[in-house]
Amino acid sequence: MKRLLSLLILGCSWAIAGATLYLNEPFDYPDGPLISVSGGLWITHSGTTGQVDVVSGAVFLTQSESEDVSIAITNVPGGAIGSGMLYAGFTVRFTALPSGSGTYFWHFRDTGTSNFRARVFATVSGAAPGKFRFGIANSTNPPVVIPTDCDLETEYKLVVRYDVANAQTTLWLNPASEESTVNRAEDTFSASVFPITFVCLRQSLSSGNGMGSLYLDNLQVGTSFADVHTPGGPPTISGIPHQYLAAGTSTGPLPFEVDDVETAPELLVVTAVSDNEFLVPNDPQHLLLGGAGKQRTLTVTPVPGREGQATIRVTVRDAQGETATMSFNVYVGMPSITAPPNQVAPTNTTVGPLTFEVRDTESNPLTVTAASSNEILVPPANLVVSGTGTQRTIRITPTPNVSGTATITLTVYDGTWSISTNFLVTFHPKFGLVLGDTFDYPDGPLVETSGGFWTTHSGTTGQVQVMQGHVELSRSLTEDVSAGFTNFLQALGSGIVLYTSMKVTFTELPASGGDYFAHFRDVGTVNYRARLYATTGGVAPGRFRLGIANGSVPANAVLPMDLDLNVPYLVILRYNVDTAETTLWVNPADPASLSVTARDSVTPVSLYYFSFRQSSGIGTLTVDDLKVGTAWEDVWEPVAPQPERLRYQWDGRTLTLVWDQPGLRLQEAPSLEGPWSDIVGASSPHTVPTTSGQRFYRLTY
Repeated sequence: MKRLLSLLILGCSWAIAGATLYLNEPFDYPDGPLISVSGGLWITHSGTTGQVDVVSGAVFLTQSESEDVSIAITNVPGGAIGSGMLYAGFTVRFTALPSGSGTYFWHFRDTGTSNFRARVFATVSGAAPGKFRFGIANSTNPPVVIPTDCDLETEYKLVVRYDVANAQTTLWLNPASEESTVNRAEDTFSASVFPITFVCLRQSLSSGNGMGSLYLDNLQVGTSFADVHTPGGPPTISGIPHQYLAAGTSTGPLPFEVDDVETAPELLVVTAVSDNEFLVPNDPQHLLLGGAGKQRTLTVTPVPGREGQATIRVTVRDAQGETATMSFNVYVGMPSITAPPNQVAPTNTTVGPLTFEVRDTESNPLTVTAASSNEILVPPANLVVSGTGTQRTIRITPTPNVSGTATITLTVYDGTWSISTNFLVTFHPKFGLVLGDTFDYPDGPLVETSGGFWTTHSGTTGQVQVMQGHVELSRSLTEDVSAGFTNFLQALGSGIVLYTSMKVTFTELPASGGDYFAHFRDVGTVNYRARLYATTGGVAPGRFRLGIANGSVPANAVLPMDLDLNVPYLVILRYNVDTAETTLWVNPADPASLSVTARDSVTPVSLYYFSFRQSSGIGTLTVDDLKVGTAWEDVWEPVAPQPERLRYQWDGRTLTLVWDQPGLRLQEAPSLEGPWSDIVGASSPHTVPTTSGQRFYRLTY
């Protein structure tokens, strides 16, 4: 019978290199809520209490619930681990695939509820249909994924190694040993260091990016690999990416690795089988294995002139007869099709013609069709595809006076393959301004001087100040404030697009990593959308940049424009409520001006507030003339162009001119009086020829 042990070997300390098993959790409890049946060993640290259940001696986690639970890494001197290596091992069996891009379901944390490290992810990104993959992330960065497809209803052993002092993480899938490189992912993303106190299980209530459903068992935490995993059993084999070939070509040797504890690598037997012998017959001419020891190769050569798909299953067998398998797909003769970017336009506006490309290596005749997911908004007859050859166009006309969002699917057919891609089009209604504030209040706390229009939703009330008609935000304060939309309720599926502008002046630089200082939110204090960031990361000394994320941390996209202190900038955000997609402009002349769009995927939510936020990473800034509307013209106003600084770099031999705004023209002249002439094709950085002699340079619009 399994039983919970929390074991400390006497005479050992967490700061000493000797092996120590801190936690051995077999989940040998009666069925029921984990926090109840464990007698309080597990606690809820987020979400709805009592949702994580023990079922038949394992813990069940699902993306349809929200509770996140923690257990202290007990018997640790000082209550936390501040240095050395932490190892964790556990088994998982997935019963439902992750949704969207997937997310994490396991991690370490400190005593708070936001400093998470060694996040273990499940994702379908890059995996074959019906399969998934595992990945690891130190912090909030995207995971490093092990490129091996995994199956539902199959048990896998995961081992995590976390370097506490350096915040570096390694993940193994069914490892043969700690030295094995097979099915291993390492995340060296720079993250802050803090002591580890808890190990956690997470559920991701989400209709967007979820972790699927799984059973997790036999959780162990220790200070050595041997504490949490006993090598042995089946061999291991790494994955091979899916292959896309033109008809009549070969993959060439595809590398993969095999490993085992009991059997020497050179004695491991590898075989490969195709499920489509018409396309890839099962013989050495078409499936050629090579390599030796741990390093093996497979060359796939389809029958010339044939097109289609084959799944190749590769198996490694050790001397004890135990096996491990992996599979990948080979696509032969598949045409390709690109998609236009997502589109946003007012109702009663025709979008397009939008250009896209179709290609086919075999030069087959290509037919392109289009379909709409919302035929009330965009009827089939209102999708007009034109063009021949590789360049095609589509024109989209909405139903008069109807707003909303539709997925437009483009499909190319070459006689064998039907390949589809899609993009979103939103036709938005216009309701004018839904929130506006010039901050023309007496000096003092914003929540007081605004008469309750602004309210505190987090931090110390009364810290956000109005000074001389603008709002001040500071890195040294914590209050976050919100104002609700005025006489306006937006609902998902209505095609609402929110345009926001504000005048921002920074007086102190943000931290290198930066942080966000403004966002939309729903009625809670978690679902933040269109997070507006300031950062000095990768920027010239004394300057900063602004970035945006749909909802994640840190900034997902940063505008490539260096900005200066004590200069006011008009910042415009566009947030699509239906698609949860955000675009950022600074001092734009029109919507076609330089912008960036965040690509992090989050679940769309109904929004009710616009918020300002203070944190240690934002620097110090003032904000004025806030507007939130439902069309560009509601919030945009002309801004005098900011002077552009022409900078130079000299290495003793070469002079290079550098500037930020790509729309500017570089001119040269023999003297300050001119005559000035454009340098045709000049872009930043521009190298000045050494034969130029004395010349003068300037930038102009």
